[in-house]
Amino acid sequence: MALTKPTKRGRHDHPVPRKQDDPIPDEHEPQEARQPEEPQELPDEVLHLCMQLNDAGYRAEIRLGQVVVTPPAGRESTYIVDRLSNLLIPLKLANGWRFHQTWGVHIPPYQDLRLPDLMVAPDEVEQFDDMRMRGHCALLVVEVCSPGTYKVDWQEKPLDYARAGVPLYLIVDPVTSPRRVTLMSDPLPDLEPLDYHRQAYRQIVTAEEGEVLELPEPFGIKIETSALFDQAVTPEEPAE
Repeated sequence: MALTKPTKRGRHDHPVPRKQDDPIPDEHEPQEARQPEEPQELPDEVLHLCMQLNDAGYRAEIRLGQVVVTPPAGRESTYIVDRLSNLLIPLKLANGWRFHQTWGVHIPPYQDLRLPDLMVAPDEVEQFDDMRMRGHCALLVVEVCSPGTYKVDWQEKPLDYARAGVPLYLIVDPVTSPRRVTLMSDPLPDLEPLDYHRQAYRQIVTAEEGEVLELPEPFGIKIETSALFDQAVTPEEPAE
């Protein structure tokens, strides 16, 4: 398998998308997708490069044998992850779970790697290597959309996470209007690497900002979606 040089994906490479009626965009298959001929081991230097980039604060992922580098998350994305983490902390402490933001998911059958904005997992999981775990071990994987990662979060990652066996995929989308949160669950078991024409998860539930979204077991909680987004603050009128 031939390896290409890292691809840099900016956070403003794509225009801000139009408002969605369907939570999944219509254009299913990224035009640049090319499936490797067969699964092969990646050279150690490629994995080492990913580790160095991630240690430097970048997000280095591997998709179909190519290293894809995304700039660090912006302030809004990190705040959303922080707010969601605060909502989940009681469950984390009660169950001994772990939050991961720098450990990835192995995407079979290749040596592909995805790094979620947030991953919730049990303390003991099946590790693929030092950089990633088996997706079926995750309890929840979360991505926060930005204009530059929108296409990846909605089109590529549902398929990748479903193929890895991730049971719950949560997309927090502050890009569209109204802002929304979408939960995908029950992944299909027979997906291929380029099955963009198929809906990777059987169940898709979307809640617009202000509505409540239920996280099923093992979470068993309802999330007030407004709590995840920045709230506009109106300055107080000066006292007369």
